[in-house]
Amino acid sequence: MVKDKFELRFLSKDFYNEYPQKEFKEMIQKESRPFLVLLIKIKDLTFAIPFRSNVRHDYCYKFKNSTRDTVTSTALDFSKAIIVNDEKYLENTAIIDKKEYIELSTKFYFIFQKFERFVYKYIDVIKKFPKDSYEYKRMKFCTLQYFHTELGIEKN
Repeated sequence: MVKDKFELRFLSKDFYNEYPQKEFKEMIQKESRPFLVLLIKIKDLTFAIPFRSNVRHDYCYKFKNSTRDTVTSTALDFSKAIIVNDEKYLENTAIIDKKEYIELSTKFYFIFQKFERFVYKYIDVIKKFPKDSYEYKRMKFCTLQYFHTELGIEKN
């Protein structure tokens, strides 16, 4: 996976079994269907960024064009990204809305850069900011909190 190519997959049952929502409350899970994710590799880590509808925050890439019927934004939600370095956590290649696919194809490098900045910002905030700071509190619901070892973040 290189910066100018992208891969779309579903999260597997193995992933949900190893990260049950009871324990990992910020993980997005729906019993009725697996989540569609965009895979992005940064250094030696593979991140899975979920496609979501009704995203109302800034830690995302909001699609400008979509045929999905939603009243709010459809987006790639960076705040719910996870690390999936094991292939067993991924299932079939996925297909998305045609307009979103075209936009993703033309904007992928921009999305990659924006997500990469988000990851480094997350690491910086967790390492350097006090827990009662505004910046730290904004990261409180981020799923990267479950991957501090992989991100090289020391436990506080």
